[in-house]
Amino acid sequence: MSNRLPMTAVSLGRRRLGLFALALTALIAAPPLGAAEPAETPVGLEGQSGLTVTIYNRDLALISERRRVDFAAGENRLALQDVSARLRPETVRLDGEGLQLVEQSFQADLVVPSRLMERALGKTVWVRRVNPADRSIRYEEGRLVSVAEGPLVLLGGRLESVAPGDLAFETATEGLRDRPTLIATLLSESAGARDLGLRYLTGGLSWQADYVAELNAAEDRLDLTGLVTLGNHSGTVYRDARLRLVAGEVNQEGPAPVMARAQMDSQEMAMAAPPQMSEQPIGDQHLYELDRPVTLGRRETKQVTLLAAASLPVIKEYRFEDLVSAYGGAEEIGPIKAAVILEFANEEAEGLGVPLPRGIVRVYQEAGDGGAAAVVFVGEDGIDHTPKGERVRLTTGRAFDVTGKARRTVFERISNKTYDTGQSIEIKNAKDRAVSVKLIGHMPRGWRMLEESQPHEQETASRLVWTLEVPAGGSATLDYKVRVTQP
Repeated sequence: MSNRLPMTAVSLGRRRLGLFALALTALIAAPPLGAAEPAETPVGLEGQSGLTVTIYNRDLALISERRRVDFAAGENRLALQDVSARLRPETVRLDGEGLQLVEQSFQADLVVPSRLMERALGKTVWVRRVNPADRSIRYEEGRLVSVAEGPLVLLGGRLESVAPGDLAFETATEGLRDRPTLIATLLSESAGARDLGLRYLTGGLSWQADYVAELNAAEDRLDLTGLVTLGNHSGTVYRDARLRLVAGEVNQEGPAPVMARAQMDSQEMAMAAPPQMSEQPIGDQHLYELDRPVTLGRRETKQVTLLAAASLPVIKEYRFEDLVSAYGGAEEIGPIKAAVILEFANEEAEGLGVPLPRGIVRVYQEAGDGGAAAVVFVGEDGIDHTPKGERVRLTTGRAFDVTGKARRTVFERISNKTYDTGQSIEIKNAKDRAVSVKLIGHMPRGWRMLEESQPHEQETASRLVWTLEVPAGGSATLDYKVRVTQP
């Protein structure tokens, strides 16, 4: 049977009695009120292991790790350093073999100029003076009277605004920390080194997927690179972490904190070598995991390459979703420009076949004779979480040279519930090559085709697709008539 004890409960039997006796002994031997607390044992990252960083959407992450601690028998007061500054104290869980939690607290009141000035308000400070002649330094004694809009110091009967960096303080720093610290008091059955497990939720970590697609000049192949952009504004570093990314929403009470703009001002950018990514469903979310450890530094934005696929077969098409109207209404529509669509398969046989997290795909295209200088940006579109085996469809913009317009040719009321309607739709192509154009029609309930100059494909009960081949510098026309009987 395992001797592992969670901090929130004590195992049954003799172990429970042993810990109870240990706690009772500690209480009996406890110092009187007002006496100094037991000395802290700092626990840094030197003995850290098993670090896993699981990042969710909406500014939420789960940190799980172990730290090696040399425990004394009885009461131990630990200062777990280098935890996240955005740690949510109510979510902290500590566990270890033969250990019992007495109390824990999170201290993120740091030794920074603003906190020192707050403590020194109304007290004596010293203002640094630099002699411009010989650059010698002296300090002038004064009293800090305000910090509302910068330090204001009373010096010899005059008020003077000074720079924070020119102040020296006599105020003690008791209670202030040089880094966010979790303080935990634990009872240990025996002396010796063992692992202490630490787990908590935090803000300040984020991820998003971004993709770069490069379309060749012939517009029939593209190269796709997938990146995950990771942001760490949690106030600590995560070294050699097992990285897991959760796609999907988990419920949180209250709105998610919004990252301050100032946190984004001094980011470092880094690019890691391509790892492999696995994907699996977890409840109603999807979990993406990299097969190599990742280090996230403080205030770092890092891009990790998820995939790189070359020469994927792609289909380019021109599409109109808003020309066909079988509901009556407008006599004329357009002219309007065609939407430009790129479509490819997320199939291993095509050179891809990996799960694609939701993100933005930015499409570039070769122009002229090729080369980096001849690549142009042609548009971007978002994709949803796309498993292998599905198709990816991107709308990159509107075509300058492919336009369409529609004219109502008939609208006749047959009865109170039945009417006939039809259109003549003309597509013009000003390009120097022929193009294939799809016309999408959304039919009302109770429709029946009476006439059409081109055959349609029926994708759903109400969605029809006509494909028109439009010659270079020419045009093509679709005429149709439907009867609609309303329920």
